[in-house]
Amino acid sequence: MPRIDAASIEEHIRVQTTRILDAATRLFQERGYRKTDMDDIAAEVGLARNSLYRYYRNKDFILAACVERDMAAFITEMRGLVEQYPDPLERMGVWLDMQIDMATSPAHAGLEMIAEIRTDAPALRKRLAELHDAPSAVLEGTIAELTRGRRRDTALLVALVNGMVGAAALQAMGREKRAVVKRELKRAVERVL
Repeated sequence: MPRIDAASIEEHIRVQTTRILDAATRLFQERGYRKTDMDDIAAEVGLARNSLYRYYRNKDFILAACVERDMAAFITEMRGLVEQYPDPLERMGVWLDMQIDMATSPAHAGLEMIAEIRTDAPALRKRLAELHDAPSAVLEGTIAELTRGRRRDTALLVALVNGMVGAAALQAMGREKRAVVKRELKRAVERVL
């Protein structure tokens, strides 16, 4: 029977889960998602491969857990934007800053790897979709507030803003440019809205 070096089984599971996610994150970044397998992760953690399956069904679920962990603070902050910034124009500016910050953070690399997941697991697809729900809900609600009473296509405006954010994020990868990119992105979005 494996030795448990923790005060409780729950604590042992938390410690092992953290070790697994840390190792997987490191391996995914070094080797890439496709070139990392369950054997690699198990070896890095010091577990037998069959023990790793007690924690995660496959590496897709490990990647999703890594991304969820990396994005937890971002999602929590995103969910509080409406309450924290009642002025929709100010909220939009904060939302845009957060998107650029996220896109240039290490957590974004995990998000990009998610596109490599090829699974039919409905539970995993649902978890991945939920990662986009908070930012999307804030953007849609903010645009709806900013354009209330005007004949504007909210869905189209959301798509345009998302496209501008994606393009701006690519430009912001050089850290010295991030402030300039944020400023110009805000100006462009204000013009569109």
